[in-house]
This record gives sequence, structure tokens and C-alpha cells, in this order.
Amino acid sequence: MIAAAVLALGLQAAAPPPQQLPDRPQFRGQGQMAIFDMVCGRVFPDEARIATAMARIPGTRPLTPDEVRTYLKDDPGRGWIMPAGSSQIVVTIEAPPIRSCAVRITNTDGVIDERKWQELLTAAQARSGGGFVTLPPQTFEVGDIRSQASGVQKQGAGGAAEAIYLIRSTPKKPGYATEIRMVRQLVAPQGR
Repeated sequence: MIAAAVLALGLQAAAPPPQQLPDRPQFRGQGQMAIFDMVCGRVFPDEARIATAMARIPGTRPLTPDEVRTYLKDDPGRGWIMPAGSSQIVVTIEAPPIRSCAVRITNTDGVIDERKWQELLTAAQARSGGGFVTLPPQTFEVGDIRSQASGVQKQGAGGAAEAIYLIRSTPKKPGYATEIRMVRQLVAPQGR
């Protein structure tokens, strides 16, 4: 299935080096979900509009090329970072062949408001015309990071696909924070 391969590619560009978690902040994801909904759910893939939207968020700055490589490895793209209490929210846009929009938050306890996430996911699927199927939750280990992924996807004509994931990445060593990543991926039909 295309989604499994796309998800595996996304996990290769997983979390940056882990952060120690001194105080386990209580995170529920409202700010991250609002940014994901606006940027990835409503504006993506229009990069010019995304750049304009990001410029309007106080405290936000573009990622440097080295910072982009931290998140996207060798894949082309761009991104922004903004403070979020004891954490940071990072937005990345990955360029084709697989387009993706991701909103990450670092230094969390790994818990979000699941009801709110499901509402956001349902609305995003409706805006994209429905036809999504739920993917079974999966756990991946890359180096010392364990990632748990869940999401939805739909297959289109000619190899087109769309997927929305929620990924929690946690170092296997105790005492480190969980990164929560919300991702929307678009695969263009073959030949485009």
C-alpha cells in the first residue's frame, strides 16, 4: 500500500535529537492542532499563502537551511519555528515528489485531547471529499527513537494519495520528552 511506504519515508526524517524533559509539561495540543488545521488542512499546498500565514504568527521565524535539514534530512523544503511555552512548534513543508505539511511540537508528555483531534481529522477528511480509510496504528523504531503512528488515507486515480497522520516519537531512554507530529501528505498522480 502506498501509505505504508509514504509513512515509512516520513519516519526516516523523524525527530531531531531528543530533549530532556525536566518537568513534564501538561500538553493537550490545542495550539498545535489549530496551526495544523489552518496551515496543513486549509492552506497547504499553496506555499505562498503558507508563508504569508506564518509571517502573521507572532514570534515565528523561518528555519535556516541547516534547521530544515534537521527535520527533512535530504528532502527539499522549508519551515518555520515559533515558541510554545517550554516547547517549540515547528512547521515544515516538504517539496515534491511527495508533498507534506507537518506541525511538530517538542518537549511534551505525549498526551493530546483525542476527542479534539478526531473532530479535526473528521473535518479535514470532509474538506478533502471523504473516501478515507483508517490505518491500523503502527509502531516503528529508528535508532533510539520509538514512533507510534496512526492516521487515515485515501487512494486516488493514477497513484494519487492523501494521508493524515498523528505521530508520537519518544526516545527509548527514560526522562526524555515526546515529540508530537501531525502530518498531511499528498502524492500526485503518476506522470504529473
